[in-house]
Amino acid sequence: MKFPAALLFLFLFGTATYGQLIINEVLYDPFNTALEGDANGDGVYDQTQDEFIEFINTGTADLNVSKFQIFDKVIATGLKTRRHVMGNFNVPSNGAIVIFGGGTAVGSFGGAITVIDSGTAGLSLGNSGEIIILEDSLGNVLDSINTDALSNNPDESYTRNPDITGDFVQHASVTPGKRFSPGTRIDGSPFNTVLSVRESDNQNPLFVFPNPASDRISIRTESKIDLLELMDLNGKKVAASASDQLILTDIENGMYVLHVRSGSKMVTRKLVINR
Repeated sequence: MKFPAALLFLFLFGTATYGQLIINEVLYDPFNTALEGDANGDGVYDQTQDEFIEFINTGTADLNVSKFQIFDKVIATGLKTRRHVMGNFNVPSNGAIVIFGGGTAVGSFGGAITVIDSGTAGLSLGNSGEIIILEDSLGNVLDSINTDALSNNPDESYTRNPDITGDFVQHASVTPGKRFSPGTRIDGSPFNTVLSVRESDNQNPLFVFPNPASDRISIRTESKIDLLELMDLNGKKVAASASDQLILTDIENGMYVLHVRSGSKMVTRKLVINR
């Protein structure tokens, strides 16, 4: 029996790490009554701006998504149109990225990376008769969803059930009254639910746990910690500690930046508070 070279390499040297981006949730027809369709959380309902696509890195390694592209293809005509090109950033293993059609992303979104499309037309997703396609920078198709096979005007998102591995179903069929969950699982919990999240450079592994956090966080690192500083997204310091723990009981839910100072070196990490 012959083995492909890649399989032989894995057999001899162990399991490789890889990244793999999939489509997990799509909102192409936001609900248009008051703010029930306000998926991006900016307090304004907009049929274009509140569209979104949620992607999950199901692989075992961080994935750089530079120049990954989102297309839609009209089934009747075969016309394929590019709707968004991703920037140069990494999606962590088990992490999520949400592309909104416009507006401002307000909220923690489970710690997911959030991106606002900068074009005036947003994602311009049709309500029927099209296929949404995700391609990597080389034009390889990574995943797709045929919206024509679903309800044409759902007024809510379609999401995999169960997350990541399941078929697409209308969101409220799983969580009655809840029309979408960008950046989180269907039940609102973060995708990266491990007890500790490891983020490191080659010289100084650093563990922040739990993340997302509620009342406190702990830091584990090989270096002595001199100072922990928690900053909001406006650069204002909201908490500090000279130990390896930080109390968060008086801090509001949301996304923050954690500075870990050790001597002359500072390491920065993203932290989500979600009670």
